[in-house]
Amino acid sequence: MLKPIAKIVTGLIFLLFLANLAVGTAGHAAVEHDPAPLLKTFRPQPERLQAELQRHLAWADAGGWPRVPDGPTIRPGAADPRLAILARRLAISGDLSEDIPSVSMSEYGEVLEDAVRRFQERHALEVDGLVGPATLRALNVSIERRIDQLRVNIERMRRFLDKPMDKLLVVNIAAFKAYVVRDGTIIWTTKVIVGETEDKTPELRSEIKHVVFNPTWSVPHSIASEEILPKIKRDPGFLRKGAYELYDQEGNAVDPAGVDWSMVSTGNFPYMLLQQPGPQNQLGQIKFLFPNEYAVCMHDTPERALFAETARAFSHGCIRVQEPRALAAVILDSDGWTRQRIDSQIESGATLSRTLSEPLPLFVLYWTAEVDDSGRLHFYPDLYARDGKAIEDLR
Repeated sequence: MLKPIAKIVTGLIFLLFLANLAVGTAGHAAVEHDPAPLLKTFRPQPERLQAELQRHLAWADAGGWPRVPDGPTIRPGAADPRLAILARRLAISGDLSEDIPSVSMSEYGEVLEDAVRRFQERHALEVDGLVGPATLRALNVSIERRIDQLRVNIERMRRFLDKPMDKLLVVNIAAFKAYVVRDGTIIWTTKVIVGETEDKTPELRSEIKHVVFNPTWSVPHSIASEEILPKIKRDPGFLRKGAYELYDQEGNAVDPAGVDWSMVSTGNFPYMLLQQPGPQNQLGQIKFLFPNEYAVCMHDTPERALFAETARAFSHGCIRVQEPRALAAVILDSDGWTRQRIDSQIESGATLSRTLSEPLPLFVLYWTAEVDDSGRLHFYPDLYARDGKAIEDLR
């Protein structure tokens, strides 16, 4: 239920004061509408989040931010009775850099739309300027929930700080991104695809030790029997088209044409599948290997269209890299491998495993809040619902 008009007016001046404090200090000034801005330096400083925590606690003491009522998607040029509340909400969090009285409430105009875009960019949403269901849900996350999220990630960063950061590869699962760090500077970044909620990507610390060009793929039995078998039954040529080889449990080659597939089921799949190298291979044309107990790796993928999605949780736990050749060039640079040499090796079609002369430390992390180098606070979705337990552990 909305507050009485008189109470809103009484608190408006104080809210505007808070909004003006937030602009600039919270680092939410106008930014390019890029959903994945490149951080210039990698300094996971919990004191940055601590400052944001204090700011959010002050906002909470002042009454927090208002809830934007449910309703149809607010589109540019539309008239909507919720615009005043939306403006107040964005002003408190510092996304609206204009004074509220100067913002037109008769229609959803450019100033307010830009503020929505800033909010969307900071919350890992599609940056389209539309106040639809996803944006509305993010706007209406309570300030208490954001305070808990900040506390959890402050602790996560503190645990990380005792690790060397002069040269490493970092994957932030919640942010769907990876970056290479050298001497505290991010020199390269890319989008990644991580595990879906049924096959979560694990948090881990390891070292990348091998890069494999034109890899084969030994299909896990669960994937072969549950996902690929139905495709074989629908299309007898599926294995040939996908460059799969079929073997029995003793490792003997089997002609798929000689198999009565109607007698094969998920619970009765006495075969092994090996996919040959090539652009159709589900590992793509490069994979990056690191010791771990979960049997996951980083690799290329032929499903390039998935990188256009905002929430990229589609894998069985492995990490798919949007720019694997560029990553290989960064990792193998000290071993004398140029991008031209990498391209040539891939185009040869030959499988080659290259051992790094110096293993690259790898950190696969789960940070749902961080402050970038421009001072902007970002919140990411709690993809695997891990924040709740972490919050309980802090209490």
